[in-house]
Amino acid sequence: MAITAFSGPVVVFGSTPLTGEDNPDLSPSMFWGGPAILDPRPFYTYYPGEAASAQDYAWLGADNITTQSIVPYTKAVGAISASANATSTTLTLVSANSATTGVYITTSMTRADTGVVDTNGNAGLVALDAYTSVTASIANGVMTVTANSAMPITAGMTILATTGTVSAGAVAGVVVLSQLTGGTGGQGVAGTYQLAATNLTATSGTVTLALPSPRFCAVPFGNPPSIYMWNPQALVGRAVAVTAAAGATATTATVSGYDVYGFPMVENITISAGAQAVGKKAFRYIKSVVLNATDATRAYSVDTADVFGLPLRSDNFGDITVNSAAGSMTAVTGVTATTGYLPSDRTSPVSATTGDVRGTYAFTSSTGANKLVIRQSPQAYNVGSVTGLFGNTQFSNF
Repeated sequence: MAITAFSGPVVVFGSTPLTGEDNPDLSPSMFWGGPAILDPRPFYTYYPGEAASAQDYAWLGADNITTQSIVPYTKAVGAISASANATSTTLTLVSANSATTGVYITTSMTRADTGVVDTNGNAGLVALDAYTSVTASIANGVMTVTANSAMPITAGMTILATTGTVSAGAVAGVVVLSQLTGGTGGQGVAGTYQLAATNLTATSGTVTLALPSPRFCAVPFGNPPSIYMWNPQALVGRAVAVTAAAGATATTATVSGYDVYGFPMVENITISAGAQAVGKKAFRYIKSVVLNATDATRAYSVDTADVFGLPLRSDNFGDITVNSAAGSMTAVTGVTATTGYLPSDRTSPVSATTGDVRGTYAFTSSTGANKLVIRQSPQAYNVGSVTGLFGNTQFSNF
């Protein structure tokens, strides 16, 4: 059955004192799958008369929405660009996937502002917290994970390869649909997972998986799917940091890339000689890092920081709920202190030095084993516009 869509608003009533009408079946309205906030941005929203295969995105719920349920990788010096003397203003980005830092070299990015595919000159882009490696076997489309010490597996992840012997089906590109069993169900660790390819079978080996683009960071519904709910386990955007050797003479690093939704963004980070300087904006995909000057005798690295971007705009600490856990995937506790929280930067116009347009939270316990859960409640004055839900348009100049 195709999507049923009509122009709202919709009012459902049971009785009214004005006409005396009374509905004998007066009761709460029920919705399979629950209500959701449709993503109103042109790249992700519904269009009347669209093809049945068109993809429409939304956030599940209307209040107290879980926007992040993540176990971030430990912040790492050199995760984006290894420490090296700056013989060129353009720093060399890492070129290999890493289950230690979580970076994944994605071949391309479809810009959410224009729909144009960016291959970064066929060099690809560095995707943060987007890669994992596990020990698993696969039988008739069910993957059994026996060891996972890296990023949790989540719906939408795509399998890259396996070292196990494949006896049926093809591995590359198969998508994870859901977690079936596991000691900490829904947390993405050891357990069983339903795959989109029901005939895939492979012996135990190292299975690598990734979240190559924003399109994979949502849970599909339907057969074939056309409705997608943004996945709070997959939308990890984090601040970028630059570490410079003592005596470093370059003063600014310009980071270009994309946010968790694929919108282009640029940030200028002021370098601190002999120290690490942490940026304000949350990136997911890194396209380039360029210094304002060469410095052939001193080293610079580009790092991941433990500051994480909020997927929806937050104007004050009261409209979010933060829960975290140290050394546990389930024993999360409420955070009441505003320490580490920064609201959306609503400066207009947005520039390369302004803060994150949706807000950030510094999760200083990001050791690769600690859980962070954030719930957001969009305010009535924000739900009626793209800017209200997602903040001002990101600054970019590419």
